[in-house]
Amino acid sequence: MKRLSLSHRDRSGRPCHSSKIFVIGSGRSGTHWVGYILEAHPDIHVTIEKPPIFEWVTTMALDPGKRDVLLPKLIERYRIEHQSVSPKHYADKSHPNIWIAEELAAAFPEALFVGIQRNPYATVASMLKHEGVLAWHKRWKEFPVPNRFLGITHENRAAYESMPLAAQCALRWKVHRERLQNLRQTMDSRLLVLNYEDVIRESEAQLAALDAFLSLPSALPKPAVKSESLDRWKTELSEEIKQQIAGVTGLSPEEC
Repeated sequence: MKRLSLSHRDRSGRPCHSSKIFVIGSGRSGTHWVGYILEAHPDIHVTIEKPPIFEWVTTMALDPGKRDVLLPKLIERYRIEHQSVSPKHYADKSHPNIWIAEELAAAFPEALFVGIQRNPYATVASMLKHEGVLAWHKRWKEFPVPNRFLGITHENRAAYESMPLAAQCALRWKVHRERLQNLRQTMDSRLLVLNYEDVIRESEAQLAALDAFLSLPSALPKPAVKSESLDRWKTELSEEIKQQIAGVTGLSPEEC
């Protein structure tokens, strides 16, 4: 099996163009880190939440009704971005693309998707420190319901309004995890899902899996890891907030 390289050969040895790579997941789950890992490879050009791409992607995640207008613009913009760096592979880290992954896969048959998920307690702890993330929860009434991005349905709308902020963040984590699980079924071999904790604890093995998935001509450089980020949430979150997260996710702190 031949490796995809900048000589424009696919895994079967047939000529091909360089690939697009989309990094997806929940906010504060490590998607930035994956973007930086890919950016370190000399054969990959990465955009990370680049405007107007990120704004378009986020708008569609919050309001699917905007897709008819924004999706064609996004697809064309991705073509332009990729053409400008060819023959390098082009990767984009706009994590709300998780909600239009099927559309992107159909538009770009060569594209691959890298998802990352993280312990809900660590994710929520990080969300609670990030005003940009919290803004979507505070502004939720500005967007249509149902809202897949935040996990709001017609059934839970009234309850959502009275939910503590940490519980709202936990709900967002939960619906993104469920979305990744669904995409694993529908996208099959075009999606690789990494676990944040595994990338820290088993960096070499996880990087090897990512390298094999992308079939790059050379290995991805090993990233710097912050092992202290694994357990920081244990002291950052109060017992009350931990109970709120457990109530939404069904996962106790001991299970994480």
